[in-house]
Amino acid sequence: MKENKILPATLAALGAQVIFGFSFMFTKIALGYASPLTVIADRYIVAFLGLTVVMLATKTKINMHKNIWKLVLMSIFQPVLYFIFETYGIQLTTSAFSSIMISMIPVVSMIGGIFVLAEVPSPVQYVFSALSVAGVVIMSLTGNAEGTVTVPGIILLFGAVVSSVAYNTSSRKISGEFTALERTYAMTSIGLVSFVVISIIENIKNPVKVIASFAHFEYTAAILYLGLISSVVAFLLLNYANTYLPVAKTTAFSNITTVVSVVAGAIFLDEKITAVTVISTGMIIAGVTGVQIFGVSKVKNKEDFGS
Repeated sequence: MKENKILPATLAALGAQVIFGFSFMFTKIALGYASPLTVIADRYIVAFLGLTVVMLATKTKINMHKNIWKLVLMSIFQPVLYFIFETYGIQLTTSAFSSIMISMIPVVSMIGGIFVLAEVPSPVQYVFSALSVAGVVIMSLTGNAEGTVTVPGIILLFGAVVSSVAYNTSSRKISGEFTALERTYAMTSIGLVSFVVISIIENIKNPVKVIASFAHFEYTAAILYLGLISSVVAFLLLNYANTYLPVAKTTAFSNITTVVSVVAGAIFLDEKITAVTVISTGMIIAGVTGVQIFGVSKVKNKEDFGS
């Protein structure tokens, strides 16, 4: 691993999760005008157009060689399966339970990193990761949530966790073959095709509904953030981070998303912050910091994918 890439990669991972944190607020705004799957379809329409314009303006070329199937597989995990599992999982459970399930991603990612990438976290990293997850659980349980938790919902949310872990490990594994831009472009293209088709099927009686909500300024502004910033910039940063950092470190930042979403809600949506929220936020930040400080080791003589 190139040591001089560790700091920018760490900052990239942090930046991506901060962007994802604000995306909850913009998603909430967008959902006031369209269905969940239509919102996802529209964000990938914008993401694809925006990324294509950038590539044309910079004359960037994508080298899709014979191993393109690896890009396809990675892109099926994220965004396709992840968004489908998460969207319907949230609908069949409570928001608190959903947050708890999604907070399992760093822990499951560390386990996946052991078997797929031979990256073994230190015992201290497990402790700090558990501290971070505990902070998310406390924050979720003290929130106001309504509804019931169903078995299908639990299964779907676990599918979202597995999909996210599979994406992070596969992105890291193929980072030596494909650049961060190539991985992001593949994800964006496959996300576009998949969700536009799904949205058209959902609105089969009136396909115009797929883009009709763009008539509203607030919806358009929200989709521009979700499409350009969250789906393009954030995943470029995350794919870059996956190139140089072990999975345990890139996914540790995912719990920062919860902190940012709470702060954003308090500032922009007048949502209440309690003493428990402050304490759990401190636990999350301390946990993430600890995971970053203490490194991982290789259990096998494998090629360093970040080199």
